[in-house]
Amino acid sequence: MVENPEVTVLMPTYNDSEFIAAAIESLRNQTRRNFELIVIDGSTDNTPEIVKEIAENDDRIRYLREPHSGQLNALAYGADFIRGRYVTMLHSDDMLSDAKAFERNILALEQTDCDGVFSDLLTMNREGAVNGKVNTVKSLDDSSLATLFLRAGSNMIPDFFFVKREAFRNVFSSYITWNMPYWLRFDENGVSTLRLKKVEPWYMYRVYGENYLRSDVGKFETVNGCLRTVLEIGQRINPPLLSIQRLLVRIFKTRIKPVYKFGSCPPENLRKMVQYVINSYYLKVPQNTYFNGLMGFYSNFPSKRTIKLRFEEEAPFLGKDARVFYNMMQRLPAIYDQILGEAASGFGTVSVSEKDYEKSRDMLRFLNLLADIRVE
Repeated sequence: MVENPEVTVLMPTYNDSEFIAAAIESLRNQTRRNFELIVIDGSTDNTPEIVKEIAENDDRIRYLREPHSGQLNALAYGADFIRGRYVTMLHSDDMLSDAKAFERNILALEQTDCDGVFSDLLTMNREGAVNGKVNTVKSLDDSSLATLFLRAGSNMIPDFFFVKREAFRNVFSSYITWNMPYWLRFDENGVSTLRLKKVEPWYMYRVYGENYLRSDVGKFETVNGCLRTVLEIGQRINPPLLSIQRLLVRIFKTRIKPVYKFGSCPPENLRKMVQYVINSYYLKVPQNTYFNGLMGFYSNFPSKRTIKLRFEEEAPFLGKDARVFYNMMQRLPAIYDQILGEAASGFGTVSVSEKDYEKSRDMLRFLNLLADIRVE
């Protein structure tokens, strides 16, 4: 095991035996060689054998076995083992752009008072040939919050973070735990952004037919996170003239800065944005327990109705559990069936015992239901 690593690289993987050796090799080729790689694996193919064979000759690689419950849960598991001054993520089917990627990123952070760096995203085909570039914003500031809201929660920069270790706490809270953009920083005073500097492209993203985001569960996980992003920002940022500004952002992308003020959006605008997010990903709203409850809830939003909830011992789903939730949709814990059943008719207040306050708060936040919680 390497002592005092400069960079910790988290690599969640699931059945990527075709690509993972190339991903690891792009890391081992870095000129900044003082890193640790933490592979968090839930594979059923021969990925474990490939990683362990490479790790036999490289003590910078640590292999962890974790039941397959989605990328964010894998990252959460691997986070307990972080020791580096900087923390980043590398998908097991992606690669670093060149041998000096880490060197440039670290130099940028050493020369500025920033929390992390981001860049445009290089894309490559299945064979690893670069075939394009996804351009991102030039910088992030408070207006980026309004832009993100008007973009239906669709991130303007890649999720592939490269941050100082102290800033990773924010990444863990916003992105890994709650499946929102990692640069969102929530506190008692509202919402702001991490201080990020744009650098030269350093990450190559592989685009091919089997990508997770193209699957039904991947789409559900994306929508669940985008809804949460929009609702959390919408309770703190209010862009007036919603329809007009939304259209301008759709046409001009991130080339204009929207008008906004701090404070909660009107309920009507929050209701419209929930529908806008769903329509951005689905031609037809899926008919399942979750969306039936969600659509009913916001068709009656805001509601004066109060419901009472009594909880068992089960732990609540968090944003990182969207994949698990989706796969359990036909056999959800009874409390979720109850909440979503009540949501179909709308409610504005949830009455709970004091011991259940935090649990009910997390459940409602995961389900993207905006309601007050009253302790009996």
